[in-house]
Amino acid sequence: MNTEHGNANVSDNRLWQPVTARWFAVIFGAALLYSILRYHIAGDVSWAHFPLFILNKVTSLAAVIFVACSYLIGRVIKWHNDDPRIKLVVIKFCGLMGFSLAAIHAFFSVCLLNPAYFGKFFDDDGRLNLVGEMGLCVGIVALWALAMPAITTLPMMPKAIGGIRWKRSQRMGYLCLSLVLAHMIVFGWNEWMSPGEWLSGLPPISLWAAIAATIPLVAKLRQFLTT
Repeated sequence: MNTEHGNANVSDNRLWQPVTARWFAVIFGAALLYSILRYHIAGDVSWAHFPLFILNKVTSLAAVIFVACSYLIGRVIKWHNDDPRIKLVVIKFCGLMGFSLAAIHAFFSVCLLNPAYFGKFFDDDGRLNLVGEMGLCVGIVALWALAMPAITTLPMMPKAIGGIRWKRSQRMGYLCLSLVLAHMIVFGWNEWMSPGEWLSGLPPISLWAAIAATIPLVAKLRQFLTT
């Protein structure tokens, strides 16, 4: 993925350029194709529900993968280590893209939040049950935690808040990933434990998102234990 490091069209620090466009195409495209395969082709979800219901799943999975990659590039993912400038651009792109997609996912979820779509999270009286409230609460706090490193990514912020506070704010992403993992466990655990009911044997989106959130957390823990 680093074949264009010496090309003039990536000579600046723009977040949207050929290398980041490829990152977006691969991650968002993979989430999109998997969701279509699992819910439309293997499942029986009508294409009428693609604009919100399916894209909600796509944005949620892609958001987690982007955020996870922003903490793995340079540590686990070594593709851009030979060009520190491009590596920094890709890290920022993944983090901000993850935050923007997480925000879209939150808006989509609010639009879809009713018993017709998510009946297992509601009581008979139409109010959210404990699982529904816990899952939403954790998801909202996770979005807040992700907003902190996203805001401090702005060029003026390191100087405005100081280097130490800036580094601390960036570490909030790990809190976000921990909360995302909890969010996915609350909403998806029962389905994870019933692989016989998976559509054509395809794992649910929530399981893939949980795995994506876990990888950088494990990598960080390993780094902490070895230093």
